[in-house]
Parts: sequence; C-alpha cells; structure tokens
Amino acid sequence: MPGWTGRLCVLWCLLGAQFVSAQGGPPPPPTPLGPPPVPVENPLTEAKVQLGKVLFWEEQLSVTGTVACGTCHRPSAGGSDPRSAFVAAGSTHPGPDSVFGNADDIQGSAGVPVHNDDGQYSGHPQFGLNPQVGSRKSPPMLNAAYAPTLFWDGRAGGAFSDPLTGQLLIAQGGALENQAVAPLLNSVEMAPQGALVTDVAARIATARPLALATAIPQALLDWIAGRDYAALFAEAFGDPAISPARMALAMASYQRTLVTTQAPIDQFFAGQPGALTTLEQQGLQTFNALNCRGCHAGNRFTDDNFRYLGVRPVGEDLGRFEQTGNNPDRGAFRVPSLRNVAERAPYMHNGRFQTLAEVVDFYDRGGDFNAPNKDPRIVPLGLTAQQKTALVAFLGRPLSDPRVAPELPPFDRPTLYAESERVPQVSGTAVNGSGGQPPRLLALEPPLLGNANFTLGIDQGLGGAALTVVVHSSDPGLSSNIPAGDFANLSGALSGTGSGNGQLSLQLPLSGSDALLGQTLFARAYVQDPAAPNGLAISRLVSFTVFGQGNALFADDFE
Repeated sequence: MPGWTGRLCVLWCLLGAQFVSAQGGPPPPPTPLGPPPVPVENPLTEAKVQLGKVLFWEEQLSVTGTVACGTCHRPSAGGSDPRSAFVAAGSTHPGPDSVFGNADDIQGSAGVPVHNDDGQYSGHPQFGLNPQVGSRKSPPMLNAAYAPTLFWDGRAGGAFSDPLTGQLLIAQGGALENQAVAPLLNSVEMAPQGALVTDVAARIATARPLALATAIPQALLDWIAGRDYAALFAEAFGDPAISPARMALAMASYQRTLVTTQAPIDQFFAGQPGALTTLEQQGLQTFNALNCRGCHAGNRFTDDNFRYLGVRPVGEDLGRFEQTGNNPDRGAFRVPSLRNVAERAPYMHNGRFQTLAEVVDFYDRGGDFNAPNKDPRIVPLGLTAQQKTALVAFLGRPLSDPRVAPELPPFDRPTLYAESERVPQVSGTAVNGSGGQPPRLLALEPPLLGNANFTLGIDQGLGGAALTVVVHSSDPGLSSNIPAGDFANLSGALSGTGSGNGQLSLQLPLSGSDALLGQTLFARAYVQDPAAPNGLAISRLVSFTVFGQGNALFADDFE
C-alpha cells in the first residue's frame, strides 16, 4: 500500500500526465507556508512591528479622521474591506460610465470626501459631499509580505526610496513599504487634494496615538504606555524624528507579521490527510484536474502574475497595462492568493461577484468577455453540480486560517472610530424645500475634544440660498423661524444654482474647555427657500457626543 506522501502526490497531481515534470514524475505537493521574506535594509524588530500596528490602525492619518489603513483591510474580512459586500451602502463606484445602477458598477472602498486646500469639502460629480469610493476593490493585506509587487496593477515595486529625499532605502523586496505610503497621499482614500508628502508626518506629529480608537488590544496599549508619537518613533528608530519613510518601514514590518500559516491546507501539506474532509479533498482534486493551480500556484495559491480573464471589457480598466504599456497587459490584474478567500467577498478586482459559487460559475462559462490577450485557460469547463460544490468547499475552510475570522493575535486590532457608536447619528424628520426634498446635514468626522475644525457638510439645498446651521444642547426643532443655538449658529450661502444643487461646508470649533467632554450636541441646517413652508427648509437632526481626554494631545485638526 503506498505511503501518505505517494497518495498526496497522486491527489495533488490527478490526471498525472498533465502535470508530469521534466524528470518523468509528478511534482511534490507544496510545503506548508513559512515565514515571509524580509529585506535586509528593514529587519524586523518588536518596536517597529508595534509602531507599525499603531500606524496601520490610526485614523488620524486621514484628513477626516475617519480612515485608517485598516479601515479597508480588516482581518475578519480576509484582509479586505467588509463594507464592499453591501451594494448601495456607500461602497459603490459608478464605473467608467459614471452612472450608478448598471453592469459596470464597482464594489470598492469608501474613503474621504473631496477636500480643497482650505480644508473645505467640495462636491464630487458622482459622490457629492459623501466619501468617494475607489474604482477597485481593496486587495487583501494578509500574506501581502510574500508578493514581489503589490496593488491590483502591481504599481508598488520592490525598490523603495525615501519619499522626501529620493534616497534608495531598499533595493529589493520593498513592495510593502511602497504600498504603505500610497494611500496616505491618495485624495480618494485618505488625503486632501494636492496633498504633499510632508503633510503625512505632520498629521500625527501632535496626535495622541490611537486617540480615536477603542478596545485597543492590551499588549498594544501596554507598549504605547501613554507616550506620544515622538517617543514611539524614538524606540523604533533610535531618535524621535517622524518621517514618511519611517512610517512606511514600520507599517511594512507590521504587515510582515500578518501571515496565515495555520490553515487546514498547511496541515494537509504537512502530511495530515484528516485535515481535509472527503468533499474538500474532492474539491482539491477538481482544482488540480482543471489546472486552476496553473495560476493559483504553490502554497500561497498565486503565481503573482497578471492576467486578463474576461471579467469586464478590457477598455473599462486597463490594469497592468497602465504600468507597463505592453499590449498583453491590457485589462490584466494580479492573480490574488486564495488563502482566506472565503472571508473576503465580494470577488474580482471590481467586486463583481458576491459568492464563491458565482466565481466558480464565471470560470465554468469561460468568462464573460473576450479580447486577444485573454488567458487561454479561461474556457468553458462543463462542470457538474457536484464538482462546483466540491470546489466551493475546498476554497472555504481548508484555505482559511482559523485565527483570522475572530481576529485572534497577531490579527487582533482596535475598534475604529468609523465602526463605533461615536459616529454622529442622523434621526428625526425634516422640512422639504425646492424640488420636494430637504437639505441634508452631513457629519462624518470624529467630534474629538480639541478639534478646531469639526466639519459639517450641507447639500441638497437650494443653490445660492442663505443657510444657518444651529448647534444646540437639545433638538433645535422644526420651527418657523431660525432658532438661536446655545452652542453655535454657523451661517453661509450655499453654492450652486437650482433646486437640490446647493452645498457648503462649515467648520465647528470643538476646542472649548474640558466641560465640553461627554456633552451631546444637536444640529440642524435651516435653508431660506421660498418653496418651503414658512420659507424655511430644514434638515434632519444630527447628534454627536464630544469625546477624548481632557488636556490631552489631539490631532492637528481634522478638515
């Protein structure tokens, strides 16, 4: 009777003639996933890893204080963005036709509203004053440490240079460092229009680390120990200088610890046949028989190449071609690892498919669009229902590290402000104005004590009309006259012309005394509109509670 190694090779290389090596025998099965490579120029240290973890989950790095790296890359979602799974919930991009609600829509990640240089919100043609949504789904950060290039189009390469000086810091293997900097300067994801590299470090120079987060893991809290960022950088790098390069080195170090090496498939590769159920083994057999591993190769289930599969027409997103200019790369995107794939719906670079069953159906029909450079392996497969069921089973539990979904160490994390009850709430009724709709009062930013620029956005009002935002210790109400707020009355004129086209943003100082801490404030927008009852269109009620620490360091004002 053949030994387990022999049986595993037979299982892994079913239809043996298809997978015979040059030496005449089947290749051995992959080994369990080991540690990722680490560039010699950025060796792992505990202090850098801890600092990187703080920075990765630091929402104060964004211009609104609402987006951290971890906002779009959460372990429980397989390292991607759980918000992308919900259509029409603020995570939909209208696609290249700029029209919502049709086949080219993209399930991406919500970032920040358009910000001008003066910190004011500016209306976007599709998103208005709402957070913009990226035009690709967030790829997973889990196991990203193994990849030679990163992002769907591979634009983060291995050579990393100091963003300020241009000095080469890492000659090879620095893709993580490169990708760490990019979102901090992206005006859709985290930054204002025209953001400079110098802005990145300045944003946290006076910030209390993780001031917006709650439920910070105890080990991380113990390491922070009430210190400011200068002290944390001093421990990690030897002096207190805060720079974009050091931020990238630290965040990359943290991400090199986010590897999923304890999935059932690792036990299976190590020679434990019971690690997979009968159905899951059938799925593995089908996976190999169909040569899925031709692209999803090795123990990471990716070959790190770029391919056009026919998910959408080539011209909608040129993908890798934008980096290389090579025609075979038109519409080609990175082959993602399949590890933890069950946790990170929706799927594909545009988030088109909601379930793994839909993905299997896509491959079974040979894709949906054609082009001269379409991968020749994408052809109709004629799968049976049983084969599809087995494939989905194999892609689920066997490839999922059991620590990921419950976010156990090293995948533990703080609770972000944006997912907490601290986010301003909208409630109550409104009074309609021109166009049969009320103005909208928008509050996204953290009402953190000491923030002199807590921004309130107003849109959907009558263009050119006079506006007053009343902030009060109770609901200012739907009165026929503009009330006087006991906290603030903010006035201005809406930009734009016509019904529903008026918009403006105003900044409310929250830099009062510690007596403001814990106080709940209520706000409504009152727009002078002749089409409204009593000539006054009124928004719904926005409420928020000021939080923070008295006499504490705070971010250099959110905008």
